[in-house]
Amino acid sequence: MTHTDTLTPYTPRLQQGLRTTDTAVSPVALRQMATGESEETARAELADFEHLIPTPTPEQARGEARIFQALITAYGRHRPALTGGPFGIRSLTPRTDELMVRIAPAQLDRWIDALAHRPGGTGVAGLRWAGSGDGIALTLPGMRMVLAGISETDWRSALGRRSADQSSLMPHWIPQFRREPEYAAAQDAELAGLADHLCATLRRIRLLDALTRISGHVHLFTTRHHGDLHLIEACEATPTVLPLWTSRSVPLALWPAGPNPAPGPADPRTAVLDLLTEIEPARAPSVTADHPAARALCHLAGLSANPVLVQAAEHTLDVATRVLADPAHASVYAAGGWAGSCRTYPAGTVHGSDPCLPPGAETVTDLPEEALQRLGRHFTSRPSDTSRTDLSSAGQEELVHLLDWALAAATRPANRPDWTRDRTDGTLQHTQPLPDRDGTLTLTATTTGVYHVRLDPLGLRDLADEDDTVEWEREAAPSQSAAVLLAEHAAIEAAVCLPFQREHRKQRLLLPAPVSAEPTIRSVIAGADYVLGFFTFASVLGRLHERVGSAQGAADGHWRTDPRSDTPPDGPATLTALISDWCALPSPHHGEAANTATVDSPAYLRHLASHRAALDPFVTRYLAAADSLPGARTFEERHLAGFAALRTTDLSALARTEVRPTGERLLRLVRSMPQDPAHLTAWYEHHLDQA
Repeated sequence: MTHTDTLTPYTPRLQQGLRTTDTAVSPVALRQMATGESEETARAELADFEHLIPTPTPEQARGEARIFQALITAYGRHRPALTGGPFGIRSLTPRTDELMVRIAPAQLDRWIDALAHRPGGTGVAGLRWAGSGDGIALTLPGMRMVLAGISETDWRSALGRRSADQSSLMPHWIPQFRREPEYAAAQDAELAGLADHLCATLRRIRLLDALTRISGHVHLFTTRHHGDLHLIEACEATPTVLPLWTSRSVPLALWPAGPNPAPGPADPRTAVLDLLTEIEPARAPSVTADHPAARALCHLAGLSANPVLVQAAEHTLDVATRVLADPAHASVYAAGGWAGSCRTYPAGTVHGSDPCLPPGAETVTDLPEEALQRLGRHFTSRPSDTSRTDLSSAGQEELVHLLDWALAAATRPANRPDWTRDRTDGTLQHTQPLPDRDGTLTLTATTTGVYHVRLDPLGLRDLADEDDTVEWEREAAPSQSAAVLLAEHAAIEAAVCLPFQREHRKQRLLLPAPVSAEPTIRSVIAGADYVLGFFTFASVLGRLHERVGSAQGAADGHWRTDPRSDTPPDGPATLTALISDWCALPSPHHGEAANTATVDSPAYLRHLASHRAALDPFVTRYLAAADSLPGARTFEERHLAGFAALRTTDLSALARTEVRPTGERLLRLVRSMPQDPAHLTAWYEHHLDQA
C-alpha cells in the first residue's frame, strides 16, 4: 500500500508567472493571517517593527519553545473549535522580547496543567509568574510571555484548583528550587536545534487554521530521526515535516528570519559537487572541466549540460549563494532542508495546489527577455510556434527549477542515512529499524531516479494480503542524486506514519486508536479524522437506490462472504457497509462485535472511534433504523425505516449531540427528505440549486 498512489513522470512545477502574494495582500492582513490579531492591533504593532513577525532574542525564542513544547505535549490532538483556537490561543502579539497571548478563558486550567512542572514530569521547569497591567506575566531567564486579560484573582483561583502551588509554577519572588536549574537545562538541551522552529511556529499559530478544514483537528508532535529533532504536523491526518510557511506557500514576508547553521551558510557549488561525487561518481564533472558545479547542478535537475543551460546554472548558483547566506531565509535549512519543498512536485504543496516558490525566485528570473526566451527554447518541442511570452515563462520555470535543486543540495542535513550500492544495477539502498516497534524503514534510489520509501515487515493483520508492507512514497526524480535527497526527506515522515496509515480495502487504521469504554456519538465525532455528514450522505442515497436491489440487516453482518462465490474475501452487505465502502469509511471484520451491530450501538461506536471516523447524528439515526430490519429487504423498505426515524425525531435535540455547528440549511435538508426513494436524486439536486 502506498502514500503516493501513482508513479508520476518527473516534471518541473508550473510557477504561474512567478506571481507572489506579497503585494496582493496588505501587510496588516498577512500578519493577521498568522497571529489572529484585530486589524487595529496588527496595524499598531507594524508601526513599531521592521518585520511582519518580529524575530525574538535567542533567550526569548528558547523560552517560547519550551512553553510551546509543553502545550504540544499536554493538548495533543485537539479540535480548536472546542478549545477557542489552536492550543486555546485566540490570538497573539509577537514582539522581540515579549509574546502577548490571548487564550480562551475556559482554557486557563488546561494551560496551568500544561506548564506546571513537577520533577520527573512534563511542564516548564523554572517558570515564574507575576501580575501585570496587561494580565499575567510568565517569565523564564531572558523570556517574557503575557497571558493578556487574565486577572490575578482568576489566575490564583485557577492555581488553587489545579494544585499548581506544589509545582515550579510559582510567584516571581520564590527562589529557584535546588534541582530546578538542572531540569531547565535538560529541557533546553532536549530542544536544541528545534527551538527556533518551535518558536517561529508558535508566533504564527493561526496559520494552522486552514489545515483544520478536513479533520477539524490540530495535531503537532516532535520526533527524532537520525539524531535530529523534528516538528511534525498531522492536522489533516497525514504527517508532514514541512514548516507551516512552506506547506501553505505563504509569502516570504511571513517566513521567520534567524541564525544560519552553526558551521555557517552552505556553499551550493560545493554541495552539488559533493552530492554528485558521492551518489553518482561516474557523472561527476572532472576537476578540469569548465563550470563543474553548474554542470553538476544541471545533472541533478535532470538537464543536459548544454552551454545555455550551464550558463543558467551558474547564474542560479550565484543567486543560491546569496539566499543561503541571508538570515532572512534561514528557514530553508529547517525541517530536513529544501528537499521537502521539492517533494511537492508535480502536484503542488502538501496542503494546497500552489507550489511554494523558493526564496530568490524573483532574483533568479530577473534576466533580459532575450536570455529567458533563449533558455525557454530548450524546453518546447516547437519553438517556432511558441509565443515569446510562453518562451520567457518556460525559461523562468527552468531557472526556478534549478534554484530549487541548488537549495535542496545545500540544505541536505548533516545527519543522514548511509547508502549501500548494488553492484549489479547501481541501485542505492538504506535500511534502519523503526523506532519503538518491530519493522524496518527501507529507502531505495534507482539509477533512473525512481525512489521508494517503505516500511516492512510489520506483522499487521490488515496487511496480510498486501505483502506486509506500507509504501509511504514512490516517485520519479530527475536523477539518482535528486532521488536520494527526496527519499531522505520522505523518511522523516515515514518513520512516524503508522498511526495515521490506513489499509486500502476497508480504510481501517493499521494501528487502531485507544478508545474509552463507552464512547458517545459526540465523543466519536470529536475524535474523528473524517465525519460522514448528512450532505454527503444525501448525495449518495439516490445513487445507491439506482444500484442496490436489496440489502441485509445489521444482525446478519455488515460484511459477508458471498455464498455463491468460492473466493474468501467478504463484501459489503448492509446499507451501512455499502455507504462506508462508497465513502471510504472504516468497516468491521468478521468476528468483531461491530460487524453485527447497528451504527448507534456501543460496539459500532467503539469501532468508529478506534479508526478515527464518525457518522453525524442524522446519518446515524437513519442508518440505525434502516439496518435494524432483519433479513434481506429492498432498498425501498430500508429507506422507509430510515425516513420514518428522522421524521419522528426532534431534529433540534439531535443536533445538540453534534460537536460541530449545525446550520438551518442542514436541518431543512433533513426535514425535506422524500419518502419515495425514486425522488432522492432530484431532492438533493433541488436542494443544491436552492442553496
